[in-house]
Amino acid sequence: MKVPDMPAADNSLNDMTAFRKKKKRLKILRNIIILAVIIAIGVVIYIFRDEIAKPLKGIASGLTGQTAQGGGFPVKLPGSSEYTLLSVGNDFALVTDTYFYTYNSAGGQEQAVQHGYVNPAAVSTEKRALIYDRGGHDFALYSSGAEMFKQSVNDETIVSAFIGAGDKSAIVTSGGRYSNVVYVYDGTGKWLYTRKFIDENVMQADFSDDGKYLFLTLVRSNNGDIVTEVCKYDISSEEKELWKYSISDSLPYALKVSGNTVTAVEDNAVYSLNADTGEESGRYSFEGELSDFDIGESGGVYVLDYYAGNGKTVMVLDNTCAEVSKKDGYDTISDIKLYDSEMCILSGRDIARVKQDFTEISKARLEHDFSAFVRAGSMYLMLGYDTIEKANL
Repeated sequence: MKVPDMPAADNSLNDMTAFRKKKKRLKILRNIIILAVIIAIGVVIYIFRDEIAKPLKGIASGLTGQTAQGGGFPVKLPGSSEYTLLSVGNDFALVTDTYFYTYNSAGGQEQAVQHGYVNPAAVSTEKRALIYDRGGHDFALYSSGAEMFKQSVNDETIVSAFIGAGDKSAIVTSGGRYSNVVYVYDGTGKWLYTRKFIDENVMQADFSDDGKYLFLTLVRSNNGDIVTEVCKYDISSEEKELWKYSISDSLPYALKVSGNTVTAVEDNAVYSLNADTGEESGRYSFEGELSDFDIGESGGVYVLDYYAGNGKTVMVLDNTCAEVSKKDGYDTISDIKLYDSEMCILSGRDIARVKQDFTEISKARLEHDFSAFVRAGSMYLMLGYDTIEKANL
């Protein structure tokens, strides 16, 4: 039997098999290369993890408002050329040249927001912190855990900013044909009120306890003499001031509104005014040079006065400017804060809580010298060279 002819071999099948094997080898090689690249990137990220984490943390917190980290004191400071430490109720905040940080009472970081301000400044209340770009256009309001709003004044530059009752903010600007303009915003960033000044300069601002009235200290010139004016405005009306109190030959340092008391600290005296009428209810004049001061929540004041040859004198005044107590001979006081029933005095490495008659309540010895402190809730916090430390008082 004749053997039938066999069909010619199908070379296309061999070519397809070889192609598939080659493609598989290429896929394996590609996966190996990708894995090697991933490992290399992971090594680089691990080596430079601290440098990479900081900007990513700021971006993330700008989106979410939260970057909670562990806690504990002392709190290590981030790198910066400038620091501002603020109390925000029981928590605290730190402003650096590039970032705004908030911390809880355990020292754990809650927020790290890159603000982008050229000249950052900040003020705070029991609930909020207001940061702004002095000489710039932007400002923002924060709670201890989240951003409340951001705003800008595009045609003018910010001179100063203040925050008061009801989360109301007073933003003082300059530019154009006005010496100063004051803009008032609520806690959501909604504009409420504008007051413009041609000849006066706005120095301080505060709000009534119900947030309905704005109080300002203004400085103007009268035939070459300096005049300070304390004024009250209704922020629901465009009418002129409700009252005005004038003080000659002095410069205003601070303004505080508490209940029915308006306290104005000048460079040569403290004035107590009735918030409803603007009438003077008390005055205390300094004999020496004002070195420091603080206004308590109820409107009382301590003043640190300097007398040549007798050291510094601390005087405590009530909200009518009547003298409560006085102590001479201080030489090394760095900072004092006044509270309704007590004071806290920082002197070198010693920090002490005292009653308003200077009777000592408690005292602590610090490991380093500090120049200032803040009280956050029941904590006393000092800003050091590279840490924030808590005094055990």
